[in-house]
Order: sequence, then C-alpha cells, then structure tokens
Amino acid sequence: MLPDIDPVLLSVGFVAVAAIGLVFGAVLDAVMHENGFGPTGNAVLFAAGFFGAVCVARSYGMGLADLKLVAACGFGGAFALFSVLALLKAGLARR
Repeated sequence: MLPDIDPVLLSVGFVAVAAIGLVFGAVLDAVMHENGFGPTGNAVLFAAGFFGAVCVARSYGMGLADLKLVAACGFGGAFALFSVLALLKAGLARR
C-alpha cells in the first residue's frame, strides 16, 4: 500500500490526519475529562485508528482513488477504535 503512494502526498496526508486528530483529541478530552486518554492520547488513538482502518480496507481490496470513501473509512475506524478502548477503560474502572 505505502510504496504505491507518493512520499509527499503521504506526508501531507499524515500531517492532516494528525492535525485533525489533535483537534478531535482536545474536544474529546474536554467532553470526557478523566474518562478519556488526554488530548495527545486521543490524537494518537485517532491517527492509529484512521490509518489502521485504511490499511485493513486496502487489504480487502478497496482502492485509494476515491478519497471520500477512504476518509469515511478512516474516520469510522478511528472512532470505532476510540469507542472500544473508552468502553474497555470504563469497564475496567468499574471493577
């Protein structure tokens, strides 16, 4: 997957996802307070979920030509990862 993408475009995409992740991380930290992972932790989870979902979708044969579909898949994966880990953290905190 990665050798097929121009390095400049890959760098711009990574920086854009990291910036969006930092904004969402700060917002989620303000909403969730101690139940979240902090603004930086939220941003790292967001970026990892985004790129993880894109890699999984790419392994199932999804092309990278339609950027709207790639973005939707990435955002869905990012919020799914964050939701699962937040639920896991909340469940462990109740024990």
